[in-house]
Amino acid sequence: MSCDVNGTGRDPKGGKVSDTAPKRLKKRDVTRATILAAAAGRFAEKGYADCSLRDVAALSGLQAGSVYYHFSSKEELLDEVLKAGIERLTKAVTAAVDALGETASVTEQLRAMIRAHVACFLDPEGDANTYLRIYEYLPPVMKRSPRNSRLAYAKIWFAAFDRGVAAGEFAASIDGTMFVSFLLDSMNGVTEWFRPARMTIDGVCEVIETVMLGGISTASEGAAELQR
Repeated sequence: MSCDVNGTGRDPKGGKVSDTAPKRLKKRDVTRATILAAAAGRFAEKGYADCSLRDVAALSGLQAGSVYYHFSSKEELLDEVLKAGIERLTKAVTAAVDALGETASVTEQLRAMIRAHVACFLDPEGDANTYLRIYEYLPPVMKRSPRNSRLAYAKIWFAAFDRGVAAGEFAASIDGTMFVSFLLDSMNGVTEWFRPARMTIDGVCEVIETVMLGGISTASEGAAELQR
């Protein structure tokens, strides 16, 4: 394939660079995204075992062969759906912290992270919501593939906790692994009981922040008790 390495619009051999490759690439990306969105919906609705690639193709408005062109198997498609959910969470949480600026305290950062995480999970159309609904009901063997991505995401929270301890904001006597695990499980469980008719995301996050951050803050009575 020709490439414009000298900025002249022509390749080194004198031929004109084709402008169709970027368009083909863009169309491929759009098709792939369409398939992933359809798969996420079908997996969440019917479960992994009862969903076929033909189901995904029908929902995507494509032929089954088109789905197989992009994904060799249902397992590969599931893997990509799960990764998309974790990537969305990672980007949202990272962006929330970056938006605060360098002068923000670790407590403020963790509050922003909590709100970003919960908001992602409560978005009914989002990848993160689908990820949670699918992952918990997968057989153990199917949970192994996204494990590295899950661990990488958890490390963001472990790092925040460690920064808080180093800054003197969080009690060093509290086990970081237990705290982060409990915090993530608590936030993920919100989808089971959240009722938009009488609850708000801000209200839910405020409760989580009060309970969880109040328990590890060096200024709180709870943390003081643990340090005795």
